[in-house]
Amino acid sequence: MDKLRICFGSSDGEFVADTHMGDTDSFYVYDVFAKGERKFIEARRNSVKELDHAKTGKMKRIIEIVNDGDIFAARQKSPNFINIAKNTKYQPVVVKADKISDALSIIEKSYEELMELVLRRKNGEVFDIIPELK
Repeated sequence: MDKLRICFGSSDGEFVADTHMGDTDSFYVYDVFAKGERKFIEARRNSVKELDHAKTGKMKRIIEIVNDGDIFAARQKSPNFINIAKNTKYQPVVVKADKISDALSIIEKSYEELMELVLRRKNGEVFDIIPELK
């Protein structure tokens, strides 16, 4: 595996949402490569933004939208991030950066650590680690 696929929640494509990932207008998908390169893949509309978190299976529906991601990145740890960590193959990450470009730089600096976590998940391991990167 030579890349990590990162999904950010954002309403404008420039800033990481300061709310829960699932409450944003879109998901912005990037690939980050081992050699420090990055590539914007696409923006995907969040068609379940208005659903209530607890009653509708919103988390499951969001995962269907960004199912090819390795890492879900947001500025805060939500209850759904904890559930994602404990119950899915996806790695949630909290990034303390306003701009997506800055968050990508932070992720690039932690590439090896994040790749190790992603590979563990791809091999079927489930755990509750949610890195907080600054």
